[in-house]
Amino acid sequence: MIKSGEIILNASAVCLFSLFGVIQAEAEAPTQTQAQFHVEGKVYCDSCRALFENRLSKPMPNAEVRLQCRNQTDNTVTLTVEGKTNERGVYSLPVEHDHEDEICEMILIKSTMDDCNDIPNEGHAKESARITLTNNNGMSETTRHANPLFFLKKEASSEYDEVFKELELLPEEIKKILTNLTCSSRNKLDLNSSYDTSIV
Repeated sequence: MIKSGEIILNASAVCLFSLFGVIQAEAEAPTQTQAQFHVEGKVYCDSCRALFENRLSKPMPNAEVRLQCRNQTDNTVTLTVEGKTNERGVYSLPVEHDHEDEICEMILIKSTMDDCNDIPNEGHAKESARITLTNNNGMSETTRHANPLFFLKKEASSEYDEVFKELELLPEEIKKILTNLTCSSRNKLDLNSSYDTSIV
């Protein structure tokens, strides 16, 4: 006959293992208070004022950036984290909590290059890059990568036309890009003869 003490001991063991299972499941399941991310991205100087990264783009060390999240309903700021880029123009900002119902974006704050501190604010080029900071979107990776941000040079590099040739851009595409240039030499560029217009 099984003694009552053994029954109590076995029951206690079962309860204890069950408790451990619950604790482990809660520890592994991401919650709003446990979720943590790292937002990484790059800041560079757009020497060509081309509005896209190219071989003349230079990484910008010590550039100041800010991660900001806002409530989608009333637009109130819910999170602000500031930081600087390293010597390679790369930043990494730690973020606590889940921000599923918020609009989060990386924002340019300050350039470290006197001749490259214009902030883009026209067309598709913006001074910010949106980022998703939630575990509830199917993404298991805790490191989130923001699109590159860039400051513009006040005057485009004289090598910009060579960059466009290498990229085999058509004259029509170049004209759109040239509207963003301030370099006086851009008027000397012969769009009809300098580029191969047979490229489709």
